[in-house]
Amino acid sequence: MARRSDHSREELRDLILGAAEQLIVDHGLGGLSARAIARRVGYTPGTIYLVFTNLDDVILHVNARTLDRLRVPMAAAVAESGSSAEQLRRVARAYAAFAQAQPNLWRACFEHRLPDTVAGPDYIDTRIAGLVALIMDPLAEATGATGAALDTAAQALWSGVHGICMLTLTGKLHMVGGQAVAHLTDDLVSHYLAGVRAEAAPTGGAA
Repeated sequence: MARRSDHSREELRDLILGAAEQLIVDHGLGGLSARAIARRVGYTPGTIYLVFTNLDDVILHVNARTLDRLRVPMAAAVAESGSSAEQLRRVARAYAAFAQAQPNLWRACFEHRLPDTVAGPDYIDTRIAGLVALIMDPLAEATGATGAALDTAAQALWSGVHGICMLTLTGKLHMVGGQAVAHLTDDLVSHYLAGVRAEAAPTGGAA
């Protein structure tokens, strides 16, 4: 068993987060416990609470690392050249591909719940807002939406792609036809954009 003096606080923090992350990858949130983390890092369970407030605190920091990783392919998808619609289709594919590649880490970001009396940390909200911000410029260009309408469009589109990912990871996609995820996200984005543009277009008719 390692002693506390064997690592600095920052090194111990990284060891704990790495162990927790791997436990979630291997077993999901249900396989995570202070004892399981302690076994992996070679310290007593109590040592974890010298670095983190509780197990929720550990999970939230793992989720922050996951969101940082998710941002990389999403940002790359937006940065590639092409029409705003194509950028949005690419970023939706990137989001879905990450969820499929890291299902337990992705699900932990959205399935972990704090007690109702505990507010979520700003660093999680900031990261999620940063992911949504990636699609705002191409979405505004593709739809012409601004202000509250643009915020609503971003939330709606994000929710749709998120729903496709959740149906896939829970094995329920067959209930809505079981098509390939990339095809579904492309179709969702294309039809959503077309619908928004049609709704915004001026209508003809007599005055």
